Amino acid sequence: MRIRGFLNNEYEPPAPFVKVLLVSKSLNIRKFLNLCIDTGASSTIILDRDVRYLGLKSKDLKRTGRSVGGIGGLIDTYLIEDATMLFKTEEGMLLEEKLALLVGVHEFNRLAEKERVIIIRLPSLLGRDILRKFKFTFDEKEDLVLLEK
Repeated sequence: MRIRGFLNNEYEPPAPFVKVLLVSKSLNIRKFLNLCIDTGASSTIILDRDVRYLGLKSKDLKRTGRSVGGIGGLIDTYLIEDATMLFKTEEGMLLEEKLALLVGVHEFNRLAEKERVIIIRLPSLLGRDILRKFKFTFDEKEDLVLLEK
């Protein structure tokens, strides 16, 4: 099964992305997300821009007790325990991946305005917890982003 991704030209250089349908019955979520494929991220994580888009509130989520680091310093993480990501294959089938999905929330009141502008642009990430289940092919010259099972 092959899942075709795309190059997002909003980033320089263009970044590999994949579209998923995120479903959580407990949070009443069924929305499409574009995730940046990040081989450096150990876990898939939803970040601030998509947290707002999904209407998530940290009080509705279980705190993990661990922080993750990146741009903007350490951030608290929460879980969507019943998350399912649906990927559409080239054959038109849906491929389902269940996971305990991390949600990362920056404390904007601690950040300077310039930092807030940068952080709100950060995409959510498809990390190695999902990527390790696929063969990942990325060829910018050929405009190829592909996940294969």
